[in-house]
Amino acid sequence: MKAKRFDWSPVIRGLAWLSLIAAFVIGQIGTRPDYEALLATHFPEATLTPYQGQADGPRVFELGNAQSGDPEVVILGQGDGYGGPMTVAITASRTDTGARTHEVLLLADTETPPYIERLKKKHFFRQLANRSVTDDFLLDTDIDSYSGATITARGVSQAMRASLHLGAMTHLGLPATWTPDPWALGWDELGMLLLVVASIVVSIGSKHRISRLLKTSLPLASLLFVGFYTNASIGIGSISSIVLGYIPSVKQHPIWWILMGGILVGIVLLGRNVYCHKLCPFSAVQSLLTKVTGLSMKAPAALTKHARSLILFLIWVSLMLILISRHPSLGSYEPFSMMFALEGVGMQWYILPLSLFGAAFIPDFWCRYFCPVGLTINESVKLRRKAVNRARAWQDSRRIEVQCDSSQPSSTCKRGSHGKTQA
Repeated sequence: MKAKRFDWSPVIRGLAWLSLIAAFVIGQIGTRPDYEALLATHFPEATLTPYQGQADGPRVFELGNAQSGDPEVVILGQGDGYGGPMTVAITASRTDTGARTHEVLLLADTETPPYIERLKKKHFFRQLANRSVTDDFLLDTDIDSYSGATITARGVSQAMRASLHLGAMTHLGLPATWTPDPWALGWDELGMLLLVVASIVVSIGSKHRISRLLKTSLPLASLLFVGFYTNASIGIGSISSIVLGYIPSVKQHPIWWILMGGILVGIVLLGRNVYCHKLCPFSAVQSLLTKVTGLSMKAPAALTKHARSLILFLIWVSLMLILISRHPSLGSYEPFSMMFALEGVGMQWYILPLSLFGAAFIPDFWCRYFCPVGLTINESVKLRRKAVNRARAWQDSRRIEVQCDSSQPSSTCKRGSHGKTQA
């Protein structure tokens, strides 16, 4: 008789969870940015002295050795991008009427690099110079935004508004003449809301004509709007940012809330995955490739057998990098920015062509064997269904016990949590 093989699965799962907890703790303790050191690299010849004025304003450093016409102070401000917090350094000088900006530097961020590069190439930061500190700094009002990096641009403008306006009141004693923070609601947000609602309608599975029409048109609409226009694809970085506590303002970033809220509604209320194959633009890319080639080959048996384990391993590696660095985009390996922003970093240069090549032969190649988001959502749906089934079973057992307690002593009833028949 052969000895029973030891099951290493619980041990591996336990070690994986312990390592992730350790990575989170290390990241929280050891990766706090040193803003003074970062400022010193940008102003190597200047003496930076913390401003000794009122303590309730933004962090301000006086620039020593400044010549006539040079900036006199550096003001730090923080806003929320799509990947998490971003810190800007604003150089400014006092004038007879208040103060004006000289230069805006992105000091630290957790954004996907192509979005930052897109703003730099479009000279976004140049339009922020030589402005009064009391200007509104509102996107599409007095600052131009750019499609594909709107949320990142909004994070920069939010950081400027928060720091400059507070500094204008606390350090300069200026009255609040600027426009209060508005809700960032427009056609983009309305378009995203309509797509999320459509995905929920399709997920419910209605046989109505409108539902069938939405099922056909939704992937293409998501490809164009979520993918190329807004660049708002959900990735492992989006999920891990929640773990790190990077929750963007609902007032400034409603698109993030609409997408995440739709996914959460699907999981909790419907018990369905409303994102994959409906809102995910990369899923639409794969479907188009399959239709173009007309091929539907089967993946190798070994890949199919170990697909779940492979995705879990990739998620673990990604989360380890993200939690230690506290930088959600650092561990993101999905090819979305390479595909839709046409700019990639690191492994994305290799992952995108490989995933597209695989999708040309095997339907949903990326979704089935590599996607971390799909597995995360599907596992959440399974957990929700298990919880609902257990709750229903408990309610049934309680109802049966009440019936038994109210029946005659000689009657036969089912009692117990497992529905066993007792006399």
